Amino acid sequence: MRVLPLNSLWFVIAITLNALGNSFMIISNLGSAPWTSAAENLEYILPFSVGVCLIILYFFAMLLSYFMKIKFNAGMIVKTIALSILFGVFIDLFLYLHQMVYVPNDLGVRYIYLFIGLNLIAVAICIYFQSSSIYLLRAFGKLMNNYTTGTIFCTAIPLSISIIIIIYRQSINGVGPGTLLFMFGIGFLIDLYNRWIVINRAPEKVNRIN
Repeated sequence: MRVLPLNSLWFVIAITLNALGNSFMIISNLGSAPWTSAAENLEYILPFSVGVCLIILYFFAMLLSYFMKIKFNAGMIVKTIALSILFGVFIDLFLYLHQMVYVPNDLGVRYIYLFIGLNLIAVAICIYFQSSSIYLLRAFGKLMNNYTTGTIFCTAIPLSISIIIIIYRQSINGVGPGTLLFMFGIGFLIDLYNRWIVINRAPEKVNRIN
């Protein structure tokens, strides 16, 4: 069958673009996406990298969803775990490459990095939605019977973690204008890219009787 390799390819492309976009936002130091922001703050209190902290957070989210009676089949669990691990590894890889190549100090360049990051993440989420790969978001949406409420709830978890750590450390990290732009502007970008990016499903086979 050709469908599985094609879906797997889109899956890897989406994870790569998402990790790359998040790395641009982190390097801009103007605020990151909520879950990445939480990982950046966790990095200061745990002896792990941002990528590993993200993996821990995603496992925590899955555990929380389990206690909230959200049902996952085996396929969803495997793909979510795979996405979490690959995403964390790719973010650490891209952050390392950024550190090796260039880290901007100029505010204008940092905002360019932020803009690039937001657009890459929007493209990745667009691919996720079309390939039905955002399992946690879909699960919270079904639990709340509303995807908007589910998204807010899913976003509130990492933001709460970030705020608690920020208050504890008395130092703001990972939260800024980029976080606000992500929360209130990513939907517009996703809608925009949904018009340009169309993932065609493989046509179903039709048995012909001659």
